[in-house]
Amino acid sequence: MKPYRQIFVAITLVCALWTVQTASAQIISQQDQPLKSADGSTHIVTTGRIRVPDLHAEAATLSNTIELAFIRVRQSDRPGLSAHIVLAGGPGDSGVSLVCNMVLQGGAGLLDLFDGDIIGIDQRGTGASLPNLSVQTSYQLPLDQPGSLALWLPLMEQTSSKVAAEFRSRGIRLEAYNTLESAGDVNDVRLALGYEKLSLWGRSYGTHLALAVLKQYPEKIDRMILVGPEGPDQTWKLPSQADAVIQRISEQSNEPDLLRRMQSVIDRLKKTPVTVNVVDPATQRSIAISIGAFDVQWLTVQALDNPRTIATLPAAYRKMEKGDFQSIAQLALMFRKRLGVESAMKHMMDGSSGASTHRRQQIESQAATATLGNILNFPGMYLSKAWGAQDLGDFFREPVSSKVPTLILAGELDPRTPVANGQQIANTLPNARVIVVKNASHQFDVFGSADIRSLLARFLRNEPITEESITLKPIVFQ
Repeated sequence: MKPYRQIFVAITLVCALWTVQTASAQIISQQDQPLKSADGSTHIVTTGRIRVPDLHAEAATLSNTIELAFIRVRQSDRPGLSAHIVLAGGPGDSGVSLVCNMVLQGGAGLLDLFDGDIIGIDQRGTGASLPNLSVQTSYQLPLDQPGSLALWLPLMEQTSSKVAAEFRSRGIRLEAYNTLESAGDVNDVRLALGYEKLSLWGRSYGTHLALAVLKQYPEKIDRMILVGPEGPDQTWKLPSQADAVIQRISEQSNEPDLLRRMQSVIDRLKKTPVTVNVVDPATQRSIAISIGAFDVQWLTVQALDNPRTIATLPAAYRKMEKGDFQSIAQLALMFRKRLGVESAMKHMMDGSSGASTHRRQQIESQAATATLGNILNFPGMYLSKAWGAQDLGDFFREPVSSKVPTLILAGELDPRTPVANGQQIANTLPNARVIVVKNASHQFDVFGSADIRSLLARFLRNEPITEESITLKPIVFQ
């Protein structure tokens, strides 16, 4: 059992019900508990639950409620009215887990970066919060036909509609799972725990949420750190960003023909899909799987998330150009059997944030010529109707204007939340600084780099930031 899960089990078993009323939220349980870090230091953390309305417009009645799980690390030697709150990405990742791991793995050395208490929350629908909207329902994608939008999308829509109906039959109002309501939750946590102001730490979707919090509660935010930035109108990705990243990979891997080779493989599979016999890990039996262009595009997008898988791309396409599809077929089998809903919260959050007409026109235009088409937005962008997501509108998607000091970190090899996102966000944040993290993709270790830790420490001390980039270890290509 993971440490943060153990903490919540302990709460359930031994914590007496304790309630503190705020404007629209209640602390319904909390408990202090020691947590020992890898460096031997011990920290007192508070864990508990805060009850919030599912729709903040109905806060006075609290007729339908959500329980948010939280963790707080006290900085007893630095008391104050401000705290740092960690907003996880996904949507659907656990902020409680993130903060718990910061304590367990980072210890005193990491926590010394912060000038106040640290709070993690499991956003509505995720982690230890209740209700949890995670669901392991497979899309049941066929193996004997190559992947395609025409084949897969109806199966995904049918499954999504069924799962959505099941949640609604339990009295869960899925329309409550959107970024505006989640921003209200962040403010409720602030009020319930007694802080005047917050510093927001967001990653990926967490940056999208952080900007929504800033827009709604501008006077309550001290500063922001945004890692992998996603602005109000950047939920759906621009296909051209994938081509830009592939071009950088081509240069760094000394593979000048990479884009041409990729297009050649994709064009070949569009005309003539292949069938490959692979071993099914679940049964250890040989099974035939058909591979088409859509499969290769889909798997390439997944590989672009992580430097370790980026390192395999040039070699993988060299093999496929020579007619060897064994490795890609093995991956396709794994992904097709595993691909499913996973989280209703994720689909509702992304679907309700949506995109402006201009953004959709950009996506459609770029997808027509991009090497990977619109796979960056598949399947989420196509499933909003099946989930019944209610669009939050163009006012929600307008840029956020604020003088709040903001540090933005963006990976140069990240097509999902690229450097261009950060630059666009910074246009209306005059005290924002965009730092390009070289050799980084969407996933990189923020606290594992001494240079990034130094940057964060200086930002939190209000010292000037002069650098424009930070360089991580280069990718070693196969």
